[in-house]
Amino acid sequence: MWRMRVVHATGYAYKSPVTASFNEARLTPRSDSRQNVILNRVETIPATRQYRYVDYWGTAVTTFDLHAPHTELEVTASSVVETEKPGAPVSTVTWADLGSAAVIDRFDELLTPTRYTPASKRIERVGKRIAKYHE
Repeated sequence: MWRMRVVHATGYAYKSPVTASFNEARLTPRSDSRQNVILNRVETIPATRQYRYVDYWGTAVTTFDLHAPHTELEVTASSVVETEKPGAPVSTVTWADLGSAAVIDRFDELLTPTRYTPASKRIERVGKRIAKYHE
C-alpha cells in the first residue's frame, strides 16, 4: 500500500479588477477499489464559499464564486490518497467484446467523431495494426 499527498496549485492574474468569478474545479481524486481518498481540501485566496457535487461521469466537483473586486485568484487542492496494488483481472476482454453493440452504445459520445476529434483513415489503420498485434 502507498500513501501519498497530492497538491495542485493554479493561479489567475487579471489586468484590472474583476468583480465576479464563477468556477468549477475537478481536483478531487477518485475513490475506487484500488484507491481511497483519505483527505481532500480545495482552498482559494481570496477565500470563497464552496459547494460540492458529483457530475455525470462520477467526478467530484468543487464549485465556488467570488463577488468582490480582485486582481488575483489562487486555487490549491491538497489530497491524501492510499493506493492498493492492482489485483489480477477478473475476466478477459476480446476485441469482439469491445466492438459489441452494448459497448458502442454505452460509449457512443466518446466514440463519435467531432470537429475536435475528426475521423481519420490513417489513425484507423494504425489502430487496426495495433489490434492485430495484440490478438
